[in-house]
Amino acid sequence: MNTSMAWQPWLPPYDPRRGDGAIVTEDEHGRLIETADCGVRCPGCGICCAGHRDVITADYAGVEEYEGNLKLVRGGLVKQDGGQWYRSAACGEACPGYEQCCQPFDLRERPETVADARRILLEDATSPRWAMQEALLILAHDGTAEAVETLEAFMPVAHTRLAGFAECALDEGRYFATVPRNAEEERRMMKEEVRQAWEDRAIAAQGKIWEDLEPQLARRSYELEIAQRLLSKAQAEAARQAWQTQVDVLEMLVGMTEGDLAEQQEEVALCEAMIAEIEADMAGEARSASTAQATSGSHQKPGG
Repeated sequence: MNTSMAWQPWLPPYDPRRGDGAIVTEDEHGRLIETADCGVRCPGCGICCAGHRDVITADYAGVEEYEGNLKLVRGGLVKQDGGQWYRSAACGEACPGYEQCCQPFDLRERPETVADARRILLEDATSPRWAMQEALLILAHDGTAEAVETLEAFMPVAHTRLAGFAECALDEGRYFATVPRNAEEERRMMKEEVRQAWEDRAIAAQGKIWEDLEPQLARRSYELEIAQRLLSKAQAEAARQAWQTQVDVLEMLVGMTEGDLAEQQEEVALCEAMIAEIEADMAGEARSASTAQATSGSHQKPGG
């Protein structure tokens, strides 16, 4: 990020919203809202920079935008129910706090990379609202897994005023993460889809083994063991014939279950072989791309 000149915020020696002549309302959370009746002071709504940094507690997750900011009227003044006049916030020379409360528009250090956006949203507690919104836009359109992860990490801590904006950014980020930006990404994503399909197939087969076939084989093997004991204890010919029939049936069922189990085990082995080969192919392709990129960089002229 670049800036054409150094800039330091103006910090007044007192709270200008408590000065004489200001009509100030304090809400239930201790926030001050000034109606700009004199046209000299900033209305103090906090929309321009620090308003989103309200302390978030268990019983208070922030305040929605002050209603006066949502009304666009000629001259920027909104008449309140009590007859006072409120100046809606706008970043420009018409604002009495321009170049004092926050960095001027043309001097702002704007986020340019995913790393910049992550720092602004998750690491810097003093990030102004405009920077957070620009960071969200960068992440929304980057199309990488890192951008989506950053947006997901920001959502739980997003202030109420930014939650809707952040949610839209996350939706867009997830969408762009599924859209290939070039032929190489399209091929890589195709391979990932194929790998995922084989992983799903392996999971289904292994699940059938663990949840159905192995418990079923254990039950039938135990039934066969008990039937064989009873067959050995039987004295009468009719009883021996009856238990022999049960043993024959159970042996057949055990054999069928063992066959099903072996079939699913072969399916898992087949899937694992496919997955391993696909991953090796993708790793080799990634190494080739990295080598090609490094070679291309080393061939560039100094300063070029």
